[in-house]
Amino acid sequence: MYEEIAKQIKAATADGSKSAMFHFQVLKNAHLLSGVNPAEFCRVVGVPDSYKVEFYKMIKVAKLMEQQGIELTEPRK
Repeated sequence: MYEEIAKQIKAATADGSKSAMFHFQVLKNAHLLSGVNPAEFCRVVGVPDSYKVEFYKMIKVAKLMEQQGIELTEPRK
């Protein structure tokens, strides 16, 4: 999973959407990342340590969405 997230973030850097892709990936995978150390996650996916704050924010947003009954779903094929 980390390799795919890192790949998506790296690809998004080309068009200036690195930060948005980071947020999206953390939010999308929050159910798998909630117990992960944010500093380690940032290191593994290749973003600056300062992104830890953004990691925490997206985990909190995901929890809030769940509490409000909002679910992220996979795109229709």
